[in-house]
Order: sequence, then structure tokens, then C-alpha cells
Amino acid sequence: MSLLSRLFRPSPPQTPEPEHSGKKPLVSPTHRAGKRARVEGRKEMEPFFQELGIHFAERTIFSDSCDLFRETKLTDYAEYGKEAKISPETFDEYSRLIRDGHRAPIYVKWTSDGVGYGVFAAEDLPAGTLIGEYTGVVMPKKMVKNRTWSWKYPIKGRFIESFPTDVSLDGGIHGNELRFINHSDDRNTSPVFVHDGRTWVNCYYARKPIPKDHELLVNYGKRYWKTRTKVDL
Repeated sequence: MSLLSRLFRPSPPQTPEPEHSGKKPLVSPTHRAGKRARVEGRKEMEPFFQELGIHFAERTIFSDSCDLFRETKLTDYAEYGKEAKISPETFDEYSRLIRDGHRAPIYVKWTSDGVGYGVFAAEDLPAGTLIGEYTGVVMPKKMVKNRTWSWKYPIKGRFIESFPTDVSLDGGIHGNELRFINHSDDRNTSPVFVHDGRTWVNCYYARKPIPKDHELLVNYGKRYWKTRTKVDL
């Protein structure tokens, strides 16, 4: 059996859980920008993010202390073979799309005072559609002051035992529109890790068909809600 076939051994679907810490409201700092009816496309998104005090990041950024992750081989994430939930063909397609700068047709709009902004489909999105890359800064977990928008960065395994542990992908200060995807116990998107030819990145894809103007939703994981109360969308 080849390394690739072992790497993509089928297994039950799993969702990496977002990290959490403080009790800062999910909607902060979105109120500072006002309640936008709809924000769509790069030309609208960048100034919108500036109003929020967030740096729009087209791709994942690596802090100096985590620069060694900037170029990681396919085999450097050995544990992916135990968590794979897409076929090798889909993995290759998603990886190519990310290299080409793919972003599904989506837009951001205000949902409610309790939730803040959300992400919506600008067109019908068939099941399996790659939404895009969840961007942020890869940094040591201890450096993340507010983990509302933070995911555990996935690199681990026997190939890289010397790599640092407790590393986060934080979309709080640097990020893109995917940071506004809200939680639902009945999610219609899931995170998936792909390799863009240089390193591993966290992406979202559609678990089921998402009709036009329906909200994209993901499950934040049980740990996220230990310090928070869920709000109806």
C-alpha cells in the first residue's frame, strides 16, 4: 500500500473543534461598522474589514515564531489519514482550487443584534462545493488574546515530532469573510484541511446543498460553548 493510499484511508467524518477562552461577545467588533445589508466581493470586503479594525487576509499568515510551518510537506500531517473525510480526488481538486485563489460566491450581511454578521450563499451551492480558505495568523496558542475566531492548527504526527505544539490559526485580527460563518447544531458546512502545494490550510466545504441566500453554518464544537450561550439565528 502506498503512502498516499494510507494517507487517505476512509474514516468516519470528524470536525476539528474551535478553541475558546474569554467571554468576549461574538459580535465584537462588528458593531463599529454599522449594520451592513450586504457586503460582497473584494472591493467591498476590504474597506468593510477596515471599518471593523480587521486586516483582510487573502491567505493564511505565519507569525515569525511559526514560520517553520510556512512550507510543510504533504506527509508532515501524518494524522490526516485518520481524519480524512474526502476522497483523494476531492482533496486534489480542493488543493488546486485554493492554489488558484478560489472563493465560492458568498456575501456577508447583518443577521441580528444577538449574533452579528453571517455569511450567505450568493448562488446555489451544490453539496461538496469548496467555500474557501479560513484565513488568519498561525501563532502559538498562548499569544492569542481572544480565541473567539481561533482554530487549533492541525500540523502534528510522527513526521514532525519536533514541531511546536499548541499552535492556533487565529482569525481575530487578520482574516477573511469566512470568520463570520455562524454556528448551528444542524451545520451545512464543515472544515477540511487541504495542502496548497506549500503548506496545510484550513478550508470550509458544503456538506449539503445550500440554496441561494441561505446562511452558511458550521458546528463550533462543544468546548466553544462552555463559556457562551447559544443564540437563535
